[in-house]
Amino acid sequence: MNVKSDLKKLKDIALRFQIDPVQTIGHAAKVNTVIKVLSDINKSYYNYLEVEFLKNKDFRKAFEKNIKILDTIKEDLDLLIVDVKFSSFETAIAPNIVDFQPSIFNDEVKDWKNNTFDSYKEDVVLADYSNPKHLQKIVEKYTEEERARIFQPFFASLGDGKSYKINIKDENGGTTKTLHQPEKTKLSLYVPKISSAQEDTLPEEKNYLVYAKMRKSGKGENISFTKKNIKKVHYIEELDHDIYPFKPGILQYSNLIFILNQKINCDVKYEEENYLIECPDLDILVWGDSREKVEEAFSFSFYSLYNNFYSEQDKNLSKDAILLKKKLKSLIKSVTVIKNETKKK
Repeated sequence: MNVKSDLKKLKDIALRFQIDPVQTIGHAAKVNTVIKVLSDINKSYYNYLEVEFLKNKDFRKAFEKNIKILDTIKEDLDLLIVDVKFSSFETAIAPNIVDFQPSIFNDEVKDWKNNTFDSYKEDVVLADYSNPKHLQKIVEKYTEEERARIFQPFFASLGDGKSYKINIKDENGGTTKTLHQPEKTKLSLYVPKISSAQEDTLPEEKNYLVYAKMRKSGKGENISFTKKNIKKVHYIEELDHDIYPFKPGILQYSNLIFILNQKINCDVKYEEENYLIECPDLDILVWGDSREKVEEAFSFSFYSLYNNFYSEQDKNLSKDAILLKKKLKSLIKSVTVIKNETKKK
């Protein structure tokens, strides 16, 4: 047994990241932040192991005969801190995989154990959440419950970006990537909405219309809207109603997710105690007594257009309907079918 050699192997495969606080002296990391981030990542990783293990039919059969087998697998793959630097807290973590480790498992399980950490890094930690192909891959592979178990704790580890940032590092200490939360429309697909009971315990939130001069720090919904990036606030107004813009690039209804080539420009109004969303280009006008309901109505209307016109033969359509079909063909990039979703109550 060569401890130094084994430790070097773990360092070679390790995930290196830095917790970089925004507002502390010398960017020193708070103890509770370090504990929270490591705990959330560890929870996400454990859940990933469970989900992936039980997706394998042979492994599931073994689990049904002996439920302790999964605990043994997780214990074998415990994350270890194999390198650490302080100030801005920088650490390298890797699963407890070493060649001399005795195992009761066959080669298939050994191979799975060796590959799973790399898969977790690729699909979760280092994933490009702005890429629709990644979203499509994830929703096709995991159920809603599985996605929540894997991604909710991981996104929780990233915080809101105001107190600290998480940077991915290479072996030489260089930053290769700064992790960000996905934009709102994608986040709701990776992680299910919180229940109404949980929402009731949260403090009141309001929407504001803001015009501000800011340091450029991203684009779209990935802009870092932090105090240090805001140079001047030109105008701010509390909105009496939720009439902020609605420009969806992704729509979901029933078991279908529509990924679009471009965002749809819609008009949002509040009239006679109802929200209205209108898209003249697609001849959609919907209403509802809440912002959530009117957005759901829009998704349903888009879904109905897709069902009625997208695959219909031109000979069965009017001229206006053929034109609408062409617009849908141009607008829709891909359609993903979600499998094994729990029906909404």
